[in-house]
Amino acid sequence: MYHNSPEYKELKQLSARICTVCREMAAGMKEALLNKNEKAAETVISQDEELNDYSLKSDELCGKIIALYWPRGSDMRYILSAIKTSADFERIGDHCKHVCRRMLKVSSPVFFSSDALRLLTERVSDSVSEAVTAYYAMDCKRAMEIIKNDIEIDLLKNDAVKDIIQTISGSGYDVNIGVHMVNAARRLERMADHAKHIAEAVLFTVSGKFDNKEIDNEEDIADRG
Repeated sequence: MYHNSPEYKELKQLSARICTVCREMAAGMKEALLNKNEKAAETVISQDEELNDYSLKSDELCGKIIALYWPRGSDMRYILSAIKTSADFERIGDHCKHVCRRMLKVSSPVFFSSDALRLLTERVSDSVSEAVTAYYAMDCKRAMEIIKNDIEIDLLKNDAVKDIIQTISGSGYDVNIGVHMVNAARRLERMADHAKHIAEAVLFTVSGKFDNKEIDNEEDIADRG
């Protein structure tokens, strides 16, 4: 069985590192954005290359496992999900990096006081953390919660953008600052989208179904998980 192979063991180790770095980047991005912590932002930016490297190695290893062992059923679904989610984790890292870069360009603290933006940042960071846990543990219940909460994050992004635009229009701030903050809010929403994709990959790996709408009920998911 390929589960006992050195390639599979290495893949599990790589998955653990990808999950750890992604969680750290999301937490660092949250600290940077909520507290305008420049040191945290710089740390996140420096971690992006590490995450990209792990993602590339994971894809290469998955291809090697398929060529050597021809996994079937849930084993193949796990490998396919590893390929898919490595891209989602890598994109989350990219968004964390770019949010931090945008934050470093904004000097005025007023833009970081928006309740909607702060709540959006917290919800997105939590969603990424939950996606990491769900993926590594193949936790379907947690995955379903991530998917359900995605609509709330979309609404929070809209509220955050409205707050930013209102702040710019009423206070004479440089429009470029507003552009940076709106871009950051949109990137936060995209991070949540990738967390949702990871959650959907968990459901696919465990149940063999591509869309959570195809699953009859949560009890069925719990049984399969």
